[in-house]
Amino acid sequence: MLYSICLYLYFSWVHHMLKWLLHKLTGASELQRICAAKDFGARRAHRLENSLMHSRLGALKRVLAEDDINIEDSVHNIMAVKGIDPDENPQFTKDLRCCLQQICGYKQLIKELEQIRKQPYETKNNEHEEILLKLWNLLMPDTKLESRITKQWGDIGFQGDDPSTDFRGMGMLGLHNLVYFAEEHSTAARHVLSRSNHPKIGYSYAVVGINLTSMAYTFLSNGSLKFHFYNKVKGKPSVEHFHQVYSYLFFEFDKFWVAEKPRDVMDFSRIRDKFQEQLTVKLQDMDTVLETDFSVSK
Repeated sequence: MLYSICLYLYFSWVHHMLKWLLHKLTGASELQRICAAKDFGARRAHRLENSLMHSRLGALKRVLAEDDINIEDSVHNIMAVKGIDPDENPQFTKDLRCCLQQICGYKQLIKELEQIRKQPYETKNNEHEEILLKLWNLLMPDTKLESRITKQWGDIGFQGDDPSTDFRGMGMLGLHNLVYFAEEHSTAARHVLSRSNHPKIGYSYAVVGINLTSMAYTFLSNGSLKFHFYNKVKGKPSVEHFHQVYSYLFFEFDKFWVAEKPRDVMDFSRIRDKFQEQLTVKLQDMDTVLETDFSVSK
């Protein structure tokens, strides 16, 4: 409670007094000072986001509240409110635009992925069926699928003869994640699949993959991926950028699983939770970037 009160007092009085004083001394607004002091990355975008969030000017706070923001209009409005001439401050204009694309693009990405997640897998949808078959061909290029309903699906970690039932939690987002990893990082994906079939410490590749979709989506929704995206993407993050995060999680989880030396698959919940806790700490580092330069040892 005391911390909350102190925080409120800081942002409602001390912080604004400091901003006013610095503005008088430097002749530059807080937004200008942030962009001038910080290069591209989370440290700049996060500070600018906080500045807008705690601004006393409603016109600035509304930028973050709007659902479908027009970036160019917002850049123009912010500079007009702050009395900044874009012709005299071209670099600030560019930096402000980049930050707004990152900040507002993150919110838009959550909504875009939520729509994909809500889309259920439909066996009567030919496109869905083709994507599922593509997953098989990517992971098992030398083995022909005998039929649509078959125990072979267990070879890539589905629970039953019909994989469609495993997508209920994450919908088509789970399938798209699996396909992206297998297609864009085929060597790494097949390496992980091979290790998942270990007779003693193996796990269900596809089911775990869908579980990791849930983890990645949770990290996105609760804002944990902001620093990564702000450091990684110069502009609006896309669905592909989310797929890259998923690929990172899958590859790293497999390494973590093996290192934990599980007794059997019943250890999954404990190891998954421990993996998620460690990632949560990692993502709190403002300089963090989840790299997908996978190295596969033979």
